[in-house]
Amino acid sequence: MTRQWIVGITHEAKDLGRFFAPEDLAQLHAAATVRVLGKCKESSFRSQLAELDVLLGSWGMPRLDADFLAAAPRLQAVCYAAGTVKGFVTDESYARGIQITTAMHANAIPVAEVTVALIILANKNWFTCQDRIRREGVEGRNACFQDHHRGNYGATVGLVGFGAIGREVCARLQHYHLQVLVADPYAQAEVVAAAGARLVSLEALAASSDVVSLHAPNIPQTRHMMNRDVFARMRDGATFINTARGALVDEDALLAELQSGRIQAMLDVTDPEPVPAGHPFYSLPNCWLTPHRAGSSADEIRRMGHYAIAEVLRLIRGEALLYPVNQDMLATMA
Repeated sequence: MTRQWIVGITHEAKDLGRFFAPEDLAQLHAAATVRVLGKCKESSFRSQLAELDVLLGSWGMPRLDADFLAAAPRLQAVCYAAGTVKGFVTDESYARGIQITTAMHANAIPVAEVTVALIILANKNWFTCQDRIRREGVEGRNACFQDHHRGNYGATVGLVGFGAIGREVCARLQHYHLQVLVADPYAQAEVVAAAGARLVSLEALAASSDVVSLHAPNIPQTRHMMNRDVFARMRDGATFINTARGALVDEDALLAELQSGRIQAMLDVTDPEPVPAGHPFYSLPNCWLTPHRAGSSADEIRRMGHYAIAEVLRLIRGEALLYPVNQDMLATMA
């Protein structure tokens, strides 16, 4: 008789509904023995690892170091219901042949949705109009009819990074009459072209785009990639959007351009995060801050859980995983 798979969930029972929809949990229970392990820092957590085949969970996944792996000799896979796996994977886990999956493609969806919304509204000068009407009332409303803005027909959008999020944004932008440019040293021109965009250098993208949207991973090679030279090349009146990470931006250089009034910025992430009290980003009329809201929040978190449980079910059925993360991928992904 074939032994049933044992799946351990790295959360407390009271928190399961935040990460997993009832129907997804029901499918998992139908296919495997499911054990809710509780918090990984509790003493009872480690004692439950010995029989596990799969570890399933979201934020707070325990690090797969040698001690942990020794306590989980049967472990075959970790299916992560969130984005980056760098906080818990180890050389030891890969040496053991443990399969790692990510739900970053699920998290890419809300980021792409927010990004597209911001692009469309930026080209309409939407937030500038809102702010002016709030300050000036009817006079501000009348003045907005005279403001210069690009509009979306024929506008050019530059996507910096063509990973999971960049590709999602690009796909959604195909529904609009926009020109899409991509800058990514790892992307292939023919792949970008097939997605409806054109691969160019970062410098060319900055100089040609009405909106520049950042989607590169936070790795050492990308720190401050958006620097003084790149911002200086941006068109007058252009918009910079950051839903990636603040460390990718030389924020002193960005601040100088914003203070000149030449461009505007929509920043969902900063470095540090949050911006210190009194920073000019809070008060500049051409800078809008949001609290790292673009990624999965509220019920969107369950989408990541859905992706992770689907990977567990594929593993149990002996099917190929859709979103594996091998060791070589770590160098160029978030």
